[in-house]
Amino acid sequence: MSTLFRRFFDPKQFGVPYAAAEDHLLDLVRWCELLLSAYLAGYPQGAGQAEEQQDRFRQDVLTNFDKALFHIDARAKASGEAGTFLAAQYVREVFKLTNLELFALLLWLLPQYDERFGPLLGRLQNSQTIRRPSLDLVLKLFHFTDAAEDVPQYHRLRKILREKASFAFLQQDGSLDARVRDFVLLNGRPRLDEAVAETVLPSMQGPLALGEEAARELAAAITADGPRKESLYVCLRGQKGVGRSTRVRRVAALLEAPALLFSCASAPTSRRDAFFDSLRTAGRETVLLQGMLALRDFDCLLEEPETARQVLDLAGRFSGVVFVLVQEETVTVDLREHKHWVELTVPPPTREESIALWQRELAAMPLAEPVDGAEMANKFSFTPAQIAGAGRTAAGMALLDGPLSRRQVTQAAYQQITHKLGEHATLIYARHTWDQLVLGEAEKEMLRMACDQVRYQHVVYDRWGFNQRLAYGKGVSMLFAGPPGTGKTMAAQVVANELGIEMYKVDLSQVVSKYIGETEKNLNQVFAEAKKSNVILFFDETDAILGKRTEVKDAHDKNANLETSYLLQKMEEYDGITVMTTNYKENIDSAFFRRISYVIHFTFPDARARKEIWKGIFPPATPLREDVDLDYLAEQFEITGGSIKNIALVASFMAAREEKPVGMEQIVRAVKYEMAKQGKIMLREDYGEYGYLLK
Repeated sequence: MSTLFRRFFDPKQFGVPYAAAEDHLLDLVRWCELLLSAYLAGYPQGAGQAEEQQDRFRQDVLTNFDKALFHIDARAKASGEAGTFLAAQYVREVFKLTNLELFALLLWLLPQYDERFGPLLGRLQNSQTIRRPSLDLVLKLFHFTDAAEDVPQYHRLRKILREKASFAFLQQDGSLDARVRDFVLLNGRPRLDEAVAETVLPSMQGPLALGEEAARELAAAITADGPRKESLYVCLRGQKGVGRSTRVRRVAALLEAPALLFSCASAPTSRRDAFFDSLRTAGRETVLLQGMLALRDFDCLLEEPETARQVLDLAGRFSGVVFVLVQEETVTVDLREHKHWVELTVPPPTREESIALWQRELAAMPLAEPVDGAEMANKFSFTPAQIAGAGRTAAGMALLDGPLSRRQVTQAAYQQITHKLGEHATLIYARHTWDQLVLGEAEKEMLRMACDQVRYQHVVYDRWGFNQRLAYGKGVSMLFAGPPGTGKTMAAQVVANELGIEMYKVDLSQVVSKYIGETEKNLNQVFAEAKKSNVILFFDETDAILGKRTEVKDAHDKNANLETSYLLQKMEEYDGITVMTTNYKENIDSAFFRRISYVIHFTFPDARARKEIWKGIFPPATPLREDVDLDYLAEQFEITGGSIKNIALVASFMAAREEKPVGMEQIVRAVKYEMAKQGKIMLREDYGEYGYLLK
């Protein structure tokens, strides 16, 4: 049988390095072919063959088979010393494949290497349609027996082979993993297609802007005890975008190993077999790159704890360190059993860290006016990913619009936020400014103080230490009290415009419910969404929910008091701005005032104030006749700013219809309509010198 070896291998090449990986793979194919050709020649056993002759034939084949692999290994070792990469040998080493397991892998590869092997494998299994081997065929060929069951310890060996093949190169349906196939056939050149569901994270060069010390401590802890027999699971908690994946990248860089990110998000919608095949492919890539595996969106698996455990167990087979990325509030107690489990929280950036991140992004933007990083950090409780996203969005806006204004930078920031406030609230576009707001100086000063409480949070709370003294109540709550039409909504818009913060008007009809507990549930949702979106919450006409507490006579009285207390509690917990309005301050329980930051009174405007409102009500582009008598209007009609706005608007439409400038004729007629709307009956004499304009 020595001719069998010489048929496939040149003994003179023993120990000579392979010139290329293709030559090594060709020899492995020849190694398989040696056994296949001998098996076809020797089985089924010829009639009349002596048993001794059959045993000698079998022994000679196996001896040549072992000799051939020894020859291949000698050349592969020399190639490794020469620096030649051999993908097949690398796969064998990193997956720790035995000779039997290597033979199994090659049998699955043969039809991909050369299509003529497909029919041959089918013939060996007495089939014209099967083109890939079975585990039984592998055992039968490798041990050169007439049937797989003749192999000593058949059941044990088959179980071991099945588990190892499933781990190293086979998918659930018995097909060869495409990544392992391509890695061997193309000598490791192609990268993994990201569509398979995992990504090789780019290498992290240089220290982290945030969390560098924590990353170094974690890297040191991972390597502290040297190689482990069991995998270490590192659970990183934190909100989306806080930097968990970045932390993994940095730890991997410190350990000089690549990190691979596998998303579990598709688990609930994928077929189970397809999902686990994707995980195996990710795991095999981890082994091929000698890296570490990170399971992202692991929360998606927690509704089925058993599946979650299986995912962890499978990932642990491929990676000595498995990072598990979950949300901050996720419960993982049931998953830790019998595992080396470490939990760490990746916190959101502090305000000072946020300021630094914003300054870095702002420095790269073309700005038309100065924008302070502290201002942005005070307005937006963003994760590092959101801040970076705002920078990218702003850069895209600059390509179209040129240098950016402060408002445009704020707009880029708001585009990083997703929320569901629209279910219970409406976005109010704030366009009013200080010069349009007719209000007493004392009241205006209180509004400015409220704005300053947002602008200088980083100074008072962080630098001056008030953050350590206050567990809650760091937001700004305001109550605007006064008759309808006195400018309460306008004042809220002025604050929103001044700070560059979006304002949402909460629809209390959608929040307050007659069902016990539903109001609190709706309020909790509103404040939770507001916290994510960094907006001003505007509660208009809150008398119904902030009324005086009543004596508890039944469950409804008790529930009403609870709703009021709950609203005030959520306001105190909210770090943003809350504005409430009431038409009747007397209806508000005085005990609530201590829990509100600012109570601002809006009084009925006097003649001087009404004149200021009249002066500013018409936009500069509105054509006005010289006969418009502001002194007369302010003195003659005791009305609120809201009514003045309505009158100016109606008069303008009258003038537009008549193709005339706005004059006293239209204004007086509009006054008449406004008074009638309010139920006030006025005679022509009540209009004084301009009564003649009424027809």
